[in-house]
Amino acid sequence: MQTELQQDPHRYCSVGVAARLGDLVGLQEMVWHGRPIDVFDNRGWSPIHEAAHAGNTGCLEFLLRQPGVDPDWVTHAKETALILAARQGQSDAVVALINARADVDFTTNEGYTPLWEALNSKSYQCFKTLIKKDADVNARIYTGYTALHLAAERGSTYCVNMLLQHGADIDVFADHNLSPLFLAAHKGHTECVRNLIEVAKDRGSMHIVNAAATDNATPLLIAAQEGHDAIVAILLHHGADANIADNGDNAIPLQYAVSSGHTRCVELLLQHTDMTVFLTRDFDGMHPLVQALRHTDTTILKLLAARLPVTRICTLPSYLLQELGHLASVLVPARKCSLLCLLEADWPPNGAEFLLKNNVLPNSSDEDELPPLLVALWTNNVPLFQLLLRYRASPNIYHKNVTGNVAMLMAFQKDLERDLTTMIVRNSRQPNFQIFFIWQLFLAGAESHSLFDINDPLNGENANSPAITNLFGLMFHMFHRKENLVPVLALLMYISDHACLPRHILSHFEEGDRKKLQTISDKTNLLSHRCRRVIVHTLGKENRYCRTAIQHLKMPIILQDYLMFSELGTPLQDMILKFITVNPEDGGDSDL
Repeated sequence: MQTELQQDPHRYCSVGVAARLGDLVGLQEMVWHGRPIDVFDNRGWSPIHEAAHAGNTGCLEFLLRQPGVDPDWVTHAKETALILAARQGQSDAVVALINARADVDFTTNEGYTPLWEALNSKSYQCFKTLIKKDADVNARIYTGYTALHLAAERGSTYCVNMLLQHGADIDVFADHNLSPLFLAAHKGHTECVRNLIEVAKDRGSMHIVNAAATDNATPLLIAAQEGHDAIVAILLHHGADANIADNGDNAIPLQYAVSSGHTRCVELLLQHTDMTVFLTRDFDGMHPLVQALRHTDTTILKLLAARLPVTRICTLPSYLLQELGHLASVLVPARKCSLLCLLEADWPPNGAEFLLKNNVLPNSSDEDELPPLLVALWTNNVPLFQLLLRYRASPNIYHKNVTGNVAMLMAFQKDLERDLTTMIVRNSRQPNFQIFFIWQLFLAGAESHSLFDINDPLNGENANSPAITNLFGLMFHMFHRKENLVPVLALLMYISDHACLPRHILSHFEEGDRKKLQTISDKTNLLSHRCRRVIVHTLGKENRYCRTAIQHLKMPIILQDYLMFSELGTPLQDMILKFITVNPEDGGDSDL
């Protein structure tokens, strides 16, 4: 019988240490001289636990032959010596305990059995021994896993086959309704998947091919998402349904394969997927065409374009409407968009270029359609912005709700924001101009003089202030970053005709800045200013607008200085040239 815990540490330690260290002679001497065997430490371990755990089979067999020894003594964790031996891979100890009639199906509080422990520790000899001794192959642990779940998840084809040969249930589901087939498909264990399906076919259980987890994800969906194309092919060959959507994104396997960029999986799934649903479905975050735009490689996009029209104009998706906010709801109300509007700033431009080469228009066709160029500006998507201009997107966009060129207005705002962001990141009050959008639009042929028209629809048709003073919270920038607003306004007026700032706007600036802006405003009506604007535009288009290039022009120095806005004086002149000119290494040194 099992006695109380041994109260004499010296007596227990001698027996326990001998069993743990495998000192059979010493152990025999102590037992023959009356040392007790049924002694347990503070873990509930007896000498047979020590011997089994350490794999000291001689000591274990000697102890098991002693009167009163129970091979199924349990520790405080409700673990038998057989469980400890199987966990440690002590195959000889496992055989000794089984021969002593230890319970091969003893279960811990968590549901662990010797068979589970042997499999979990990859002790295949122990596993094989327990299987042959008719261990329960369908016992479940607390998560609902059986040994077949574990073997399939681990990809142990040998163990999967052994379990199936000895009657393991294949139509069995753990927590979250996970089947062994689902786990094998998830982890990419092709042979396990193949064997599980073959046995399911023999047993008439082929429904497991489409048995979904609690989120309705099928083995095919998870294999497609993970890119296991060989498994996708096997599942499809055996009747897996490619049109079952999950409960999360309501997406089917093809969409997850596209999203993850698994080209071969996409090729396989396209042959079994009902594509008609995407012919009429509006664009959303999981639309396959949208997801294909995420990847640098356009192979998947090309595959989809052969089945789906990329030129469709769809309803503006709600998530994009929320992101665009003021742009889509107030400034330029729109209800439709093309695929170009759905590219995010951190996506490569390759997909957009493919669309543009395949007849997706860079411009909107009516006021209900959101212009892609405005979306690129709003989201600071520089690669898309530059690509659209390269494919002749119009830099002049107008809307009845806005006075002036909307594209230039937004560029004005975004360039100021970029400067403000740089100031915050660098924790500096010093101007660090990163003006980009205004200059790029100007080079693309955008006009900006309409921004200064005295006709503001937001304040009524006959309002006396230009729209540039109240759109996008420009007043905020005037009061917080006026030192940066001056050169930006100066540049904007220099690339415009008839750029007149009203008095109540000029009044917000210091006297010196006010005079400079007023002087610039007055000169925008002159023929010389218009000529200079044309030359600056021409040089800028050739990436040759810089000091060095202009100094090489064969013209009087006074005209060279005029082209570089010399009338502004330093440092304003230097500020403007700094953020619009190119590096001489880009071609500025050429003799023009």
